[in-house]
Amino acid sequence: MNKISIKEIKDKYQYSSSDTIYARIVCRKFSVYFTWFFLYTSIIPNQLTVLMILLGITGGIFLGLDSYISGLIGSLFLQLFLIFDCVDGEIARCKKIFSSKGKFLDFIANDIIFVSIFSGLIFRIFNGNYEIFYFQLFHNPIVVILGFSTIVFSTLFKLSSNYAKEIDDRMSGNFLKSSRSNIKIKPIIFQITGNLSSPPTIIIILTVCAIFDIFQYILFFYGTFSPLYYFTSLIIRLKSKEIK
Repeated sequence: MNKISIKEIKDKYQYSSSDTIYARIVCRKFSVYFTWFFLYTSIIPNQLTVLMILLGITGGIFLGLDSYISGLIGSLFLQLFLIFDCVDGEIARCKKIFSSKGKFLDFIANDIIFVSIFSGLIFRIFNGNYEIFYFQLFHNPIVVILGFSTIVFSTLFKLSSNYAKEIDDRMSGNFLKSSRSNIKIKPIIFQITGNLSSPPTIIIILTVCAIFDIFQYILFFYGTFSPLYYFTSLIIRLKSKEIK
């Protein structure tokens, strides 16, 4: 293939409608150099997605080790996961290689990394010198409960969202009518709370927690937020007056 410059990659192949603000401001600044490097190799996007998954799993393993440095290293690997999440798409657009298998790999990558992160946090906090609200968490079963609560209820939410796609599509037409404008209420709430549970948001929060070594708070937040979010979404869907 013809030589493609870094500037051309930035101008033509970096944009993605699914990008988060963090991806555009931070990850794309680094991903372009990895893309330029891999562009002239035989590697294909799906192989980069597998590498991305391995980076995320490695990050989760380092999170599970009870030392300040390992926490930083774990968050660094997870940041690389986010960068390579951009790289595989850029390579696909540059080489014009697209497939349903690639989309499927992207989906399961986020699920695998989600489990990897919270499994690592369970091991780290359960075996570490952490406390929250003056409660010692060393070998405290509440750590395991919070970790599994996050994983289980986040999985249940994804399943229920998949099953309730028709309901969500109808709810997206629900407007709050006022004299000036129409504002989508429930879809916005779902979007904001849903973004909190996305791997990019979790990894950003996790990186801040790694710097200050306060991992217990992210586990406590998601361990309580996930079941609340799941049951609230069920109630909203079942109680919606627009759906019969």
